[in-house]
Amino acid sequence: MRTWFADLALGVRLALGGGRPSWVRLALTGAGIGVGVAVLLASASLTTVLSERAERQAAAVPVNARPGAGDVLHTAFWTTEYRGETISGYFVKGSGPAAPVPPGLPRVPGDGEVFLSPALAELLESSRGDLLRERLPQRVAGVVGQAGLNAPHDLLFYAGDATVEADERSAIGAFGGEVRPRELDPVLSLLIMVGVVALLFPVLVFVGISTRLAGSERDRRLAALRLVGAGARRVRRIAAGESLLGAFVGLGVGAALFLTARQLVEHVRIMGLSVFVGDLTPSPPLAVLIFVLVPVLAVVTSMIAMRHTVVEPLGVVRRTKPVRRALWWRLMPVIIGSGALISQSGTLGGTRADASEPVVIGGILMLLLAIPALLPWVVERAVGRLRGGAPSWQLAIRRLQLESGTAARVVGGVAVVLAGGIALQSVLASAESKIVDRPIPEADKSRITISMRDASPEVVDQTVGLLTRSVGVERVHPTRSLGLTWGSDEYDSALVGTCEALRAQADLPSCRDGDAFYVDTDFARSSARTRIQPGQRVVVIQDYETGTSGPQWTVPEFTAVRPRPGVTDVQSGLLVTPSTVRDLPVTSDFATVLVLVDPDQPDIAEHVRNALAPMTWRAYASYFGSADVSQRVREFQSIRQALLAGSLITLLLAGASLLVLALEQVRERRRPLAVLAASGVPKGALARSLLWQNAVPLLLALGVAVAVGGGLAILLLRIIAQPTVLDWPGIGILSGVSALMVVLVTVLSLPSLHRATGALGLRSE
Repeated sequence: MRTWFADLALGVRLALGGGRPSWVRLALTGAGIGVGVAVLLASASLTTVLSERAERQAAAVPVNARPGAGDVLHTAFWTTEYRGETISGYFVKGSGPAAPVPPGLPRVPGDGEVFLSPALAELLESSRGDLLRERLPQRVAGVVGQAGLNAPHDLLFYAGDATVEADERSAIGAFGGEVRPRELDPVLSLLIMVGVVALLFPVLVFVGISTRLAGSERDRRLAALRLVGAGARRVRRIAAGESLLGAFVGLGVGAALFLTARQLVEHVRIMGLSVFVGDLTPSPPLAVLIFVLVPVLAVVTSMIAMRHTVVEPLGVVRRTKPVRRALWWRLMPVIIGSGALISQSGTLGGTRADASEPVVIGGILMLLLAIPALLPWVVERAVGRLRGGAPSWQLAIRRLQLESGTAARVVGGVAVVLAGGIALQSVLASAESKIVDRPIPEADKSRITISMRDASPEVVDQTVGLLTRSVGVERVHPTRSLGLTWGSDEYDSALVGTCEALRAQADLPSCRDGDAFYVDTDFARSSARTRIQPGQRVVVIQDYETGTSGPQWTVPEFTAVRPRPGVTDVQSGLLVTPSTVRDLPVTSDFATVLVLVDPDQPDIAEHVRNALAPMTWRAYASYFGSADVSQRVREFQSIRQALLAGSLITLLLAGASLLVLALEQVRERRRPLAVLAASGVPKGALARSLLWQNAVPLLLALGVAVAVGGGLAILLLRIIAQPTVLDWPGIGILSGVSALMVVLVTVLSLPSLHRATGALGLRSE
């Protein structure tokens, strides 16, 4: 064991003592591995992010107080919207000083006090929150701590309110519940599985490539060691020590990059989601695995790189005629992966969600692994048949014929990103096409529905008065609902309002007090429930929360009608005028107020919500003016753009590996390049040869990536039972960026090529 450590230490010393070239190579290797390690550490933090959020959500779950318990907390949940953002909160009232305190608060807020989340406090203090301040006029007593939030950008508040109902049935005696696993949408689950595999696999490729840099310099040192008597095994251990140094430097660089970027994570929002700094902590087992895997990968790739190398005292000899690559075993991942995904067809479609995640992930992984396995064979066969052409073309093709494996492995990372991006974009494009093909009707932007609790006649009258004086309000129609039941489990409802209020709900042929109608929606016609009939005896539900039955009522004769076009909040049920239910008691549990507004008035919904501010938790405004197809399509487009951005970032990472390899190849070939330049070969021809040398493998990789990515997309769409739609614009963007990346890598390599072709390159020739 001491010999092992001594040999590894000697390899480290040789790498450090090689002068400026060794330091440059070490910096390149460290930077390449560091970027990959930073990405891996961020990925290893996802489990911690989800678990920490789940634990905070569980800690905030209220536990009902036992009968006869001491001090309890009474709450009323309330939400509102402000310019497209949802703001939620609780109006609370403690029965005594020992009432339970919600997580994240130092104490229960008193009447007229409010605790705000940091994001909500910042919004209220900014000019963007001018209209919102009227809805939260309470005195700010503090901020909600991280223990009470899911994410740093949560808009949450806790306000003290002495008018909160002291309902003993819902009194809270403590906070804290069990952590429940979150169930994701099938499409989202599939996207996560594809994204994790597709975006992390190139990182591992980059780590492997970075540890194989500087082969020629290392070979000369190893030959010198053999000359002074070192054995072949010891030489390999020393070579492993040089690779280990680059891996350890990369680990340090990656950890530094991750810790630096981690401090900025709270300022980043992706699709409305954000993360606390403390949550972005790698899982200890995964972190240990990364810090062990990277050095092991460095050693393994170093040993693999030397498998065709014989180190002798007078130099290093490589086998000039490698064995032709076989195809049969390279097709096995395609066959296995396709079979695995075909076996899961339809398992995430419709109402089903019984897919086997290991099988799906394994199938995706096998198909993506097939790309780097197939590319060396494809590149070898393609360049082996190319002949003739311009001198620059012949130089590039001859170089690829001599050594095509390294270039194929590097562009394999690019191809994996492309295939994964094609699959991701196609799944989203298919989901978006279903929305476009079956659009929902555009919502009526001239109506706002107010849902009320504790809706006594006095409270409803007060609400109507507040709304009538609001900016942009044209008419206000109060209504109330009745719950009806008959038989064992048959239910229906009746909406009570004036004829003018009922006309705002449905197309009525005519209406006068005493008439009744029945709204028959598309959903009601498609369901199997029994519709209420005229003359039927039903029971009026007196209390919605307890299900207490009230008096019996005979259903009057009614006319079947359809909802008004554009009205999205009308449910199937009776529409009756006040005199029809004159003898029934008025329940004060719930009421609805329909507000007709001027849709051209700026911020009309915000003005109506501000008018309801004195009603606090008793009123909630629903505005469906923005619930149209275009918004839903834009949501999908924003998700697709975010995934496309992630694919482009990973492409840049793969491009960095391609650049590092190009620079190292120029360094290794500086003497042959100098001889060619001195022999009269124009430097422009050498530059073009470098371009073709990068472009040919990448063009072949594009073909393989489009084929595998398209096939993967089709198989994934079969799993979720979606129509087959390939995102050709996305494929074009990713392919175009890849081609542009080749040109950029070549341009960045030109300064190194210019130095290599100078006269100093001939000093040892």
